[in-house]
Amino acid sequence: MVQVGNVPDKEEKIYAYETDSCIGLAPSARFGKKAVLAFLSSFSQLAAPESGGYNPRSIPQSLAIIHIVMKRIFTALLCFSLSVIPAGCRSQSAALSGTENANDSSPVIVEINGYPERLAAFERFFQARLSDFTAQAQMNQTDKDQLRSRLFDEFVRRQLVVREALKKNIVPTEDEIRKAIEDQHKQTNGEGSDANQTTMQGTERRAEILNDLLTLKFYKTEILKDVNITPQEIASYYQQNQAQYQQQDGFYVREIRVPDEAEAQKLYQQAVAKPDDFGVLAKQHSKAPTAINGGLMLYSAQQLPPVLEQAITPLKAGELSKVIKSNYGFHIFKLEKRAEPRGFEQVKDEIQEKLLRTKNQSLIDQFNQRALNEAQVNIYKDRLGFAYSGNLKTGA
Repeated sequence: MVQVGNVPDKEEKIYAYETDSCIGLAPSARFGKKAVLAFLSSFSQLAAPESGGYNPRSIPQSLAIIHIVMKRIFTALLCFSLSVIPAGCRSQSAALSGTENANDSSPVIVEINGYPERLAAFERFFQARLSDFTAQAQMNQTDKDQLRSRLFDEFVRRQLVVREALKKNIVPTEDEIRKAIEDQHKQTNGEGSDANQTTMQGTERRAEILNDLLTLKFYKTEILKDVNITPQEIASYYQQNQAQYQQQDGFYVREIRVPDEAEAQKLYQQAVAKPDDFGVLAKQHSKAPTAINGGLMLYSAQQLPPVLEQAITPLKAGELSKVIKSNYGFHIFKLEKRAEPRGFEQVKDEIQEKLLRTKNQSLIDQFNQRALNEAQVNIYKDRLGFAYSGNLKTGA
């Protein structure tokens, strides 16, 4: 049940994610798109998306970005092995049961089952996911409000899961937290990281890592613990989709697409100098929806616009195209390999992973929807700072 209203702030007794008791980690620097990608990729190798047509304008840019980011957060989880992880040290559990942040005087913007969530927590959530997407600066106010509304809905869902995890004494171990922060630090401070990324303080960054780890660990230990894929399911899927695995006229290609020709030429020179880093450049700079996968996509013949396919067709594996202009912007392509017929033995592991991701995602979606339907959620629209247009419905 979701309600919208204006209720005075009340004294809150909720969980603290900022404390570093039992963690002992030094504060670090930035937490943006690449850090999120690095953090999530430690749990899963994201498979190349299936062929689905070249249509970068099919949805508004702001919604495309948030759709990709939030869906990949869950997709990254789905390749977890299903072994049981210890619940974590008792000192961490105790540390997570105090007040969230005694110094947070920002307004309460939503109450979830009686627990108040403050504006600063949502801003931290928002910043952690989209801080260095330059497309934000190009959005009009309506798009920005839609983007924040969609992320606000995700914030509410995430916090519902966090509460459930803590009720069951599920907390990340010291090693899990340390590894996540170290991986993130390496990614954001490595070669090629943007100098103008938004900075988050160490405690803020730890707070988001802890919350995301809590969410992932809850799903793994409570929702996905009994999931498996049978050999019969794998064989059935292959038989139903055999044509897909027998096609010979497709190609796996990486793409960088940007709106400015000068930027495209600069990226082309970087790609020529270090072709193995093409995927990294695509993640960091491409405005195409495939950027989240390092620009990787499987296309069939005649699926791309002719001007783009003509640039790719003569390429050999590993070669780069020149900068190509189209109605969508300026493109650079790298051919990874051409699609070849593949038998059952070659693809059975890939099919198993795909079916596992699909089944896990379905279970997660079902749990999230059930939890939201059963929750008491009160939204204080006048404190959000944007025109809320999300999917959390009002009413008793």
